[in-house]
This record gives sequence, structure tokens and C-alpha cells, in this order.
Amino acid sequence: MTVMILFTGNFLRGIIRFFMPKCIVTINEKNKSIHVIQKRQNGLVNFNRSWAEYRDGFGDMTGEFWLGNEIVRQLTSEGTWELQMFVKEAKYTIKIKFGTFKIAGDNFTLHVNPLKPWQHHSSTGNSLPDVSSGQQFSTYDRDNDADGNANCAAQLKGGWWFKTCTGGVGNVDLVPTNLNGEYSYPVNYTGQDYRGVRWAGALEFGNQIISCHLAIRMT
Repeated sequence: MTVMILFTGNFLRGIIRFFMPKCIVTINEKNKSIHVIQKRQNGLVNFNRSWAEYRDGFGDMTGEFWLGNEIVRQLTSEGTWELQMFVKEAKYTIKIKFGTFKIAGDNFTLHVNPLKPWQHHSSTGNSLPDVSSGQQFSTYDRDNDADGNANCAAQLKGGWWFKTCTGGVGNVDLVPTNLNGEYSYPVNYTGQDYRGVRWAGALEFGNQIISCHLAIRMT
């Protein structure tokens, strides 16, 4: 099924055609549209998917899903966008904001900048802007990471903007972040096993991530 969405007003003018089982999820925050591009909550959807599936999108828009790299590339090709992450574990829920966000090019290269120091409202870590920014997207069948020893998406069981598959113990900003990893896999933030759903920059997170979602907003 081809869904045709028309964006108007201050958000984005034009028509974008794409294949999805349901239409784009949007929520409102202070009268500004937010588009949820990823959601994990129960592990019912497998995120170890092919390049084509990550490109076009997969999952259930009422549950877990990846909106689609090509859709997000088209959305962020015009205007200025910011990225918001919402990550929940047993004891904490954290909202992580970044200053600007876009993905570009045929390999969906990530471009994300941190907030200015005076804009921070919580601990964010620097994993995404310092490590993942500038990286191309990788999947198990398309190895675009900077690690010459392995395909990180295949090894860590989920598509992401990987730089390396491993990192130095005690240096969380080098440890791979992968919010598309195996949902039920136990995460050890001090060991050498980097599988599972993980946000490397959140120092206070020592438990399993229960849910997370990524959202973008035009500023």
C-alpha cells in the first residue's frame, strides 16, 4: 500500500510518497509537529533487518517500528531539524535532545550536533554527536561502518550509524550505541559484550532499557 501524506503550515510543504503499513505517527509539543521515527517497547518486532527494510521502514506504527531512512532523509533535506530521544529503564526516564539533525546521501549519513552547554536539561552523553555523527548507516547486508575488522550491524544485531563494534572499558563515549539492538539481550555496560538495546552516553543507566523512541522536529 502506498500512503500519501500532505504536510502543510510551518512544518513542510509538499507530498511525500512511501510504503508503510500505516501513516506517519505525529504528536504535538507546543503546537509543533513531532515525527516519531523509531519506537521500541516490548521486543515484538525484530530490528535485525536488511538495508532495504531500514530504507523503506518496517513494523507496526501502533507499536514498534522504524519509519524508514529514505522518508527521514527526504523530511530533513529541507529546513532545520532537531532530534529528541526518550529512553526508559527500570529507575529512570531520560529525554535527550540534540541541536540539529539530518541524514543525507545514498548511504543515509548521520549529521547531528550537540546542544550548547547552556541548553542542556539532563545528562546526554556524547556518543551520538561525537562518535556516530558523520557515519553512514549499516545493516547486516550493507557494511558501512568504520571498523575494518567486522560488520558491526551483523555482530550487534541491528542497523545503526556504527563507527566501531567495540570500545574501551570505562570510556562510554567509545562504546557502541545501538537503540536498534536485541531487545531482550542483557546489557553489560562494563564488559566487552556490546549487544542489546543500549545508549552508551547515559552513565546512570545500568539496567535494561525498557522502551525508547526517537523523534524529529522542525525548528
